[in-house]
Amino acid sequence: MDNKQPGAWLLETFARGGVDAQKLTQRLPEEIHQVMSSPETLTPEMVNTILLECAVLSGDSNFGLRMIELAQTSDLGIYGYLLMNAPTVGEALEIACRYYPTFYRGATLDLSVSGATARLTYNVKAPATVSARHDNEWTLGFLVHLIRRGASADWTPETTTFTHPAPRDRRELRQVFGSNLHFKHAINSLEFSADVLGYRISETDPGLLRVLTQHADKLLAGIHDQDDLVRQVRLLILESLDRGQSDEASIASKLGVSVSTLKRRLKQMGFTYRELRDGVVEDIAKAALGQTKVPISEIALRVGYSELSAFDRAFMRLTGMTPQEYRAGEARRDR
Repeated sequence: MDNKQPGAWLLETFARGGVDAQKLTQRLPEEIHQVMSSPETLTPEMVNTILLECAVLSGDSNFGLRMIELAQTSDLGIYGYLLMNAPTVGEALEIACRYYPTFYRGATLDLSVSGATARLTYNVKAPATVSARHDNEWTLGFLVHLIRRGASADWTPETTTFTHPAPRDRRELRQVFGSNLHFKHAINSLEFSADVLGYRISETDPGLLRVLTQHADKLLAGIHDQDDLVRQVRLLILESLDRGQSDEASIASKLGVSVSTLKRRLKQMGFTYRELRDGVVEDIAKAALGQTKVPISEIALRVGYSELSAFDRAFMRLTGMTPQEYRAGEARRDR
C-alpha cells in the first residue's frame, strides 16, 4: 500500500527541478505542510509564494514553465487519468474545466466557443499579493501540452494573454505559446481555432473514462457540499452579527456540529472561521461606510462591536485604514 501523503508528488517534482526540498520546507513550513496534507486547498497566495521560492532555490527564472515538463499527468491523480483517457481535445478540455476543483480549488478553468474561436480562461478566485507569473505560465502551459496530444508537438495558440508583467527573456515562452503574447492583461487565456476541439487523441480507454467519471462526480459533489458549508457559515455570521452571537461556538451549534468539527472541515477547505467572519464584517462595513450616512458607531454595532474603538482597530487591521478614512475616500470618489 502506498502511504505517501497526497502532496508528496509535488515536492518530488520540485526536487527534480533542482529545488532542495529540505530548504523549501524550512523557509515555508506552513505552506509545505498544506502541500503535503491537502494540496488542492492551497490558496493562490500559497501557490505563488511556493513557486517563487522554488525559482530562487533552483536558480531557474522559468520555473513555472519547467513544471510543465517536470510534472507528469499521471501525478495528478484521478484528474490526470480523466484527461489521459479523453478521446478528443474538446472532451479533454471540458474535463479539465469541469473537474478542476478535484485538483485545485483556488481557481477555475473555463472553455468558451464563439464562432470559429475557442478560448480557455484561467480564473484565480483570490489573486495573490505576490507575482503570479509561475502559476500562470505553468497552468496555461499545461493546457497547451494537453492540446498537443491531439494536435501536433509544436502546436501553439493563436493568442495568449497573461495577467502578470512581461519577463525580460521571452524565448522559452514563445516555444510553448508562440509569438502572439500579451502581458498585464485582464485575464489569463489561450485563444485558438475551434476546429482543434475535434482533434482525436490516440491511446485512450473509453471504458476506463466512464468508471473514472463516475468516481470523479462523487468527489465533485463532496466538494460542492463543502462549498455549501462556507456559504452556510457566512450566512449565519451575517444573520448573527448584530445579536452578538457570531462567535465560533454559536455558529457551530446552529450547524449542529462541534467547534472542533467545524474547525477541521473549514481547514480542509483552506479557511479559518476568523477569515470568514472578517470577510463578512469587512464587506458589510465597507458597504455601509461607502453607500450610507449611518453613523460609524451604529455600523460598529451592526457588525458586532459594542465599542467604537474595538471596531476602529478591527477595520484598520482588515483594510489598513480607519473607518473615517475609508468613508472620506469613498466620498471623494463619488464627487
